Amino acid sequence: MNPHDEQRLEAAIDRELKALPNLRAPSSLASRVMAKIEQPAALPWYRRAWQTWPLPLQAVSMLVLLAAFAGVCFGSWQILHAPAVASALDDLGGWLNSLSVIWKTAGVLVNAVALAFTSLGTWVIAGCLAMLALGYATCLGLGTIYFRLAFARR
Repeated sequence: MNPHDEQRLEAAIDRELKALPNLRAPSSLASRVMAKIEQPAALPWYRRAWQTWPLPLQAVSMLVLLAAFAGVCFGSWQILHAPAVASALDDLGGWLNSLSVIWKTAGVLVNAVALAFTSLGTWVIAGCLAMLALGYATCLGLGTIYFRLAFARR
């Protein structure tokens, strides 16, 4: 659309909307809205948002939460320094060392394969990829034929 058509459409829509009569709200709407507004204020303090609680209760709840957090932190520290947990962490360290050896071995193998590919010619690699694609297509075709033969209606 060109800008002139858009302006005419906008003006036509504006005229139509201004020509509509004003709508009156239902008589019960105001009382329902006021009831919804007053409803949260009628809740007991412990069902309202924490910021609306009385100040002494906010302070007490904050102290309780801080004490619980400190207890969790201290308990975690004590558990981590327990002899049984320390031996379990040592065992976990041994497992992770084994995984690191496996990871390094895989890295060496990947480097060896990359070196082998770089030492081979481009035509050899392309031929190998073509043979892989041909083998895949053959397996897919034979599988489709065997599947259709197996489920063919007789």
